[in-house]
This record gives sequence, C-alpha cells and structure tokens, in this order.
Amino acid sequence: MLLIPILAFENPLEHVLAHRMNWRLGPFDITNQMLMALVAAVLMLLIFPALFAKARSDAPRGARNFFESILEFLRVEVFRPALKEHTDRFVPFLWTLFFFILFCNLLGQIPFGDIYFLCTGKATHFGGTATGSMTVTGALAVCAFIFIHLNGIVQVARSLRDGTYGHHAHHEEHSSDGSSTHEAAHDLEHVRGEALPADVPGDMRAIGNPTKHYADDQSVSHASHGSETSSTHGHGASVGTALLWCVPLYLWNFAPHPFKPGPNDPKIGWLIDVPMRAMLHFLEMIGAVIKPFALMVRLFANMIAGHIVLAALIGLILLVPSAIGRVGVGIPVVLLSLLIRFLELFVAFLQAYIFVFLTTLFIASAVAPEH
Repeated sequence: MLLIPILAFENPLEHVLAHRMNWRLGPFDITNQMLMALVAAVLMLLIFPALFAKARSDAPRGARNFFESILEFLRVEVFRPALKEHTDRFVPFLWTLFFFILFCNLLGQIPFGDIYFLCTGKATHFGGTATGSMTVTGALAVCAFIFIHLNGIVQVARSLRDGTYGHHAHHEEHSSDGSSTHEAAHDLEHVRGEALPADVPGDMRAIGNPTKHYADDQSVSHASHGSETSSTHGHGASVGTALLWCVPLYLWNFAPHPFKPGPNDPKIGWLIDVPMRAMLHFLEMIGAVIKPFALMVRLFANMIAGHIVLAALIGLILLVPSAIGRVGVGIPVVLLSLLIRFLELFVAFLQAYIFVFLTTLFIASAVAPEH
C-alpha cells in the first residue's frame, strides 16, 4: 500500500500534473503548483528581510553566510562580467528571479504527499513542483522578456537624451587598474581579469563598484578625450523626441549591417547588405520571441523529468508478480532512485542558475551600446 502514493495513483504523469485543492480564490481554482509558488514567495519574504535587515561588519555565519555567498557569487561571477557598469542596476531583479526559481525547485523535492499519507493513511496532492507547470515557467519567461526589452528601449531613450546614441565606437572598457588603454574584447588576459575576479588581485574596484569602475566616455567626458568627445557627441534630444524614437530605433538595431560598404568602398555593396540585413533582422525578431520560449520549456522539462523517471522506476516493482521478484527488483530500483534524488537536487540549483545566466546575457545584449 505504501507504493500507491509514490506511484501517484494512476500513472507517472500524475506527479507533475496540476491538481485542484479544496480552496478557491474568487473565480480561480487553487492548484497544488499555485500553492507551492505562493509558499516559495512567502519564504523569500520571511527569510531575506530577517537575514539582511541590518548591515553587519562582522563575518557572516550560518544561514546568512550561505545566502550571502550565493548572492556574491551571482553578482561577481555571473552578472558583472556581462553587465559591466549596468550590474547594480539589474542585480535586484536577477537575484529575485534566481531565488524564486530555486525555492520552487527545492520545494518540489519534498514529498509532502507521501509524508501526509504515512501520517494519516489518506492520499493527497498537496505539494509539487511549481516550476513543473508551464504556466509558472511561462510567467517567468514573460517577465524576463518584458524586463529585457523594456530596459533595452530605456537604454536607447537615455542615449538619445544624453546625446550619446550612435557613438559606441568610442566605447572603452577599463582594465583592472582603472586604465582605458585598450579594448577588452581584443585582449585575452584582460578579459580573463575582468571575468574572473580571482585573477584581479591588484584592484578590487571592479568587483565592489562596477557602475563606477566601468564608466566610459559615452556618458562621461574624460580629460584625455576632451576635444574628441565634444566634437563627437551631439546635443541630447528632448524627452519627447527620445520617447518617440526609442522604440523604432531599438527594433531597427536588432540586426547589424554585415556588408555595409565603407567610405571608400564601391556602393554596390549595398545590394548585398540590404537583403542580408533584412533577413538577419527577421531572424533576430523571431529569436527575440524564441529566447524566452526556450527559457520556459527548458526549466519546465528539466523539473518534471526527474519525477517522471522516479515514478516509472518504482512502477517496475509492481509489474513483478511474485514477492521475491519484487524484492529483487526493488533493491536496485530504490538505490537508483536515491541517486536520481541527489541528481534532482543538483538540477534544482543548476536550472535556476541557467535561467538567470541566460537572462543576464539577454539583458546585456539589449542594453549594449551597439543596440
């Protein structure tokens, strides 16, 4: 009888399907996955204000040390290399996204239904993985989609307002000592230094304050670029003009000019560049929709796969007619199930990381100067 709740009554898919609870919220039926998403949100509202309500100068301990190490790792190793001076601007959203997904994933690993059955002898669908629902992962993907492109549009509007739009050719990223003598993209050692904080022993300003450290001559006039900056950057547009043109310009810059002829090149190059750019623009527009769709499906599929495999494996035990055969099949199945449980725990962290990592890259591309 103990195998009945583990098998989720009918088939392995019962583990990942949404089930109605006995509660309603107005016209909406509350499902177990909606409930677990709410539990994850409430846990975040309780844990983080309690742990980080006050700034402390002493070394963190216990739960504060655990969460702070994750927060710092994400900010320094994941967000900062991609977002540079925009890091602190997007950290709150990305941290929230990561921990909400992580909490939903981890809550799905707790067998609430099995525990309830063992205690009461009654079956229940309480519990479940909130991110095992495409409704939840789709909502997260939509939030990421809106956040990515809205900030890309805002970045274009700011550039128009500041008079720096279209002058990204003068963008220089600073090295670890604050100098701006070369492009980071063309210097492997510099890239390693900025991407891997462990390789930057001389100057920690890039880690502590990336907004200031990575400030460049797109918005700040440097003394060494005085005459060039003043001649290159025009006057900023009015607020109305910036708001009017930010969306069209953002969409227009989705694709580059791959074969754009230079000043001294024959103009016939436009015959190749125009149709090629049109095709690239069409593909990029499709890609803008596919990216959040891929985020949704990847998270959903990975979070339900382990539960289905576990239920299918345990179902093999009941297929054996004899008791001795069930014991012979059950021992390796139980051992394999334990290993899969550990793998699911790893996947819970990994999928939260991947979702936020890809979202970070998409945000970085949306707010990059060339966009």
